[in-house]
Amino acid sequence: MQRTTQSNDLYHGDDVEDHEGDDSDARDPADRRGVLHRRPVKLVLALVVAAILCAGGLCFWNYLQSYEWTDDAEIDGHLDPISTRINDTVVRVYVENTYHVKAGQTLVDLDPRDYQVAVENAAANLAQAEQSVKAAQQNYELSVANLEAAIATNVKAQLDVKRYGELLDQAVIPRETNDEIVMTGRVDAAAVNSDRAAVGAAARMIGQAQAAVQAAQALLDQAKLNLSYTHIVAPASGVVDNKTVQVGQRVEPGEQLLTLVPLNDIWITADFRETQLRKMRPGQSVTVHVDTTGRDCKGYVEGMPGATGELDSLLPPENATGNYVKVVQRLPVRIRFYSGEDPDRRLRPGMSVEPTVWVTGHPQSLW
Repeated sequence: MQRTTQSNDLYHGDDVEDHEGDDSDARDPADRRGVLHRRPVKLVLALVVAAILCAGGLCFWNYLQSYEWTDDAEIDGHLDPISTRINDTVVRVYVENTYHVKAGQTLVDLDPRDYQVAVENAAANLAQAEQSVKAAQQNYELSVANLEAAIATNVKAQLDVKRYGELLDQAVIPRETNDEIVMTGRVDAAAVNSDRAAVGAAARMIGQAQAAVQAAQALLDQAKLNLSYTHIVAPASGVVDNKTVQVGQRVEPGEQLLTLVPLNDIWITADFRETQLRKMRPGQSVTVHVDTTGRDCKGYVEGMPGATGELDSLLPPENATGNYVKVVQRLPVRIRFYSGEDPDRRLRPGMSVEPTVWVTGHPQSLW
């Protein structure tokens, strides 16, 4: 009996499974239509996502190709060495390191007394030379007057020679008297030539005296210049740096006392790899990130390099020796800030910066 029951159950179970299979077969057409409706939507979404990824990738690729960047760059500027031009002793120093000074502001004073005496001595020599010119001028005028008198005397003497010669021909006077008159005429003619030569000599003396005046004037000017060198002023506005001068120090000509760093004329020297210069041109926009301030400044490429930095080194490479190893060279590119990018004058020569040169346009125009 138990086996008969189990057999019936198995028989009925098979019927149930058959009926369930029949129900699934009945639902297949509807499910298939839903799947068919969902497949185009997924395909469209996939195509849209792929298009967005392609466009984004293209834009990102264009962005990567639009600039050249380096961190091997620093701010450069002029370092004006302030030195003395005379041999003297320092009597006062007005500045210290980090002081801001303006053009014409006094920096150092040297002892002026020796140079004041030199100015007075040169002025006295000049006055003496000017008096010599006046004396030479008076001597010239006297020589001219003597020449005019000698010419007048000679004219009269020559007339007497002619007149006495006629009287001698008429046997009115003796020959001895005529000879005396002829000799007097010759002496007066020689006196004219002598006075004329004296006038020329006097004129030359005037020239020599005037040259002496010019020499004395030059010595006076030099003495005044040396006196002015005892008062050392700033040639430009900037910040005092590397000050070594002290009160009482004996300084020699050309000895550096301090350094003045102007802040109104700074630029960037960026050492780009030679492979980065393919599209780089003067005038291209540059974004400069300043490490000190943490902000970006705007500038432009002012000039391209003339040679690699290695050729300017103390020991440039010698490729002809045969031990040449090819490496990517770096070339210094000069970048200038736009006006107004540093209103507070916080940028200093030597600061590290990271310039980005936009070789194909500004980044805002790439999207």
